[in-house]
Amino acid sequence: MVILQQVVNGLALGGIYALIAIGWTTVFGVVGLINWTHGDIFMIGAYIGFFAIKDFGCGIFTALGLAMLLSGILAWLVDRLAYRPLRGAPRLALFITALGASTFLRNMGLILWEPHSRAYPEVVQTKVINLVRWGQGTITINSLHLLIIIASGLVMIGLQLFITRTRVGKAMLAAAQDMEATELMGVEVGQLIGVTYFVSGLLGGAAGVLVGVLYAIDPLMGAMAGLKGWAVAVLGGVGSITGAMVGGLLLGVAENIAGGLVIHGFSLSGYKDAIAFVIMIMTMLLKPNGLFGQKLEEKV
Repeated sequence: MVILQQVVNGLALGGIYALIAIGWTTVFGVVGLINWTHGDIFMIGAYIGFFAIKDFGCGIFTALGLAMLLSGILAWLVDRLAYRPLRGAPRLALFITALGASTFLRNMGLILWEPHSRAYPEVVQTKVINLVRWGQGTITINSLHLLIIIASGLVMIGLQLFITRTRVGKAMLAAAQDMEATELMGVEVGQLIGVTYFVSGLLGGAAGVLVGVLYAIDPLMGAMAGLKGWAVAVLGGVGSITGAMVGGLLLGVAENIAGGLVIHGFSLSGYKDAIAFVIMIMTMLLKPNGLFGQKLEEKV
């Protein structure tokens, strides 16, 4: 009964992790770059949503849309200013540039918003909703968690429709398989990469607002979120959007269950953040391609 309740509670966190991981894996799948700025764009998206609600009186979905749009534009600008000039450079140069851009955005956040936590204004009246009676108890869900699950689900459905139903989305899928062949088919690869970063920023901004609704925000929140997003991408299979969705839900549930475990009087709640990295290491050892990743054949 307790485990089932923790599973339900973990779905909201899992949906947020899935959004972060999809942003990671979308860029890596198309460009082949580990985009370290993704966690910091997630952080900036959280602050955009915060000020939209607090200072401008926006509703949660208006703030969510605004944060997604501005985060997408910021991600596009990062590509335009930092990555595009080095498109033909060695991978190491791009990797170092990504770390530098991430450090710049994080410190910009510290300067603008100071290193202390802020809590979102109440965006929805918190209620406990009974879902299912199980034995002597009832499995419930918090209305805030339900809002986050619905919002993250809608964003993922929208992304899936964009990828599978639009020409740009199909071009992104093609580029993920073979960039050179996609370019030979007449696709403007530079613009396509810009769209890929924009979509990644949309997802990061959405995740930032949903995290802000659930927890406090601060300028350093992007570092751990970015690392967990990468761990989820590895678990699901780097380059697999479906894998990122499933991996995010699994990690959210696993963290929630671990947070409630007490073994011989020892609580694991203080070690929740380590769960993602333990899972990533085990995945690399036992199933390096992840749950839904495909093994790439090398031609020699």
